[in-house]
Amino acid sequence: MTTPDRLPRIQKLALVDLPTLDSLLDVPVASWERNLKKVVRELRQKGARLAVPASLRDGGQLESTEIGWTTLFEAQIKSLPRMDRAEEFRMARRYEFAKARVGDALQRAGHRPELVAELTLRPYRALPEPTRRSTAADQQHLRQCIDELERLRNVYVEGALYLVHAPVRRYSGLGVDEVDLIQETAASLFQAIEGFDWRRDVRFKTYAVYWIQQAILKTLYNASRTVRIPIWVQKAYRKIKRAQEEVQHVTGTVADLTIVAGRVDMPIDRVEEILAVRRFAVSLDAAVGGDDGFSLGQTLHDDSADPIPEAIREGDLGSELRAVLADLPDRERTILVRRFGLDGQEPETLAEIAKDFGVTAERVRQLQKAALERLQKPRSMQRLKAFA
Repeated sequence: MTTPDRLPRIQKLALVDLPTLDSLLDVPVASWERNLKKVVRELRQKGARLAVPASLRDGGQLESTEIGWTTLFEAQIKSLPRMDRAEEFRMARRYEFAKARVGDALQRAGHRPELVAELTLRPYRALPEPTRRSTAADQQHLRQCIDELERLRNVYVEGALYLVHAPVRRYSGLGVDEVDLIQETAASLFQAIEGFDWRRDVRFKTYAVYWIQQAILKTLYNASRTVRIPIWVQKAYRKIKRAQEEVQHVTGTVADLTIVAGRVDMPIDRVEEILAVRRFAVSLDAAVGGDDGFSLGQTLHDDSADPIPEAIREGDLGSELRAVLADLPDRERTILVRRFGLDGQEPETLAEIAKDFGVTAERVRQLQKAALERLQKPRSMQRLKAFA
């Protein structure tokens, strides 16, 4: 181990990588606090910076437009290296050092010592004005230390993200979207990082799983249904469901509620009431039909909307069309009527109309195009819009 009095010499403005930092922090627990302060002071005085990677992932981000969000998230997790017991221990000490370094920088930048614990995890832009004057160098050092802490925390979380996937899959389908569960459990890792104490010789994995479970249960309780259900109702529901499963196992058919009510010693109306309150609320934005992009709300009938036949404005399409065509020159109007069968006759080809007019088919096409362009005028379009 490296003793507090035998710190390696660090050149001014040098980058200190994580293995070097580990060697500086490798002291007995009894000497930890004193050594921590000394390393923070030494690195600050020598202008050293921590070389913290932006991410554990080698290469760029995974991208795909053909797979679901959760599948992509799972693939990204598998691409990240997992922390073993030794790496969890080293990462916890690095994080505590980075927080102590920010605390020291906050005091150097003019913030009161009693506010350091509260301000340590804030972004630089969210810090209040210092209570005393400080130099530009001190502010730059503080900004640098906060950036190192944020990057180290992200790396810390990435190394533990593999813990999220299994619990989310276990609790999916209980009334909360899987994406929401992933977000809540990933956020719980930040809480686990703040509360973990590496001195207790307990794995961070064990501690983090507890926070993940709590985050999932809290989300299920708060968001899985619109109205929260009392505990006694939930217990009664589980009792009824067990009775239903037992009856169905014996008879091979769906359990009759009368038989179930007798097994659980409840009135049948109470059994029906308890089963009804366990219905989950479903978001109207929930995706349905695979990857077609439809939401549940788009498939539901709107009772407040008028039926389509009643929604169409009453009117005579024929008379409106004749009124609009009346504004066209005679030859263009005749061409449109014959070309599209607007008089109830079969539509004619350009060649047939050209033969009667004594012109080429191309000339008829040009006149047809000109007539259609005239119909695009706002006045004509307003009259025909109701029949579109």
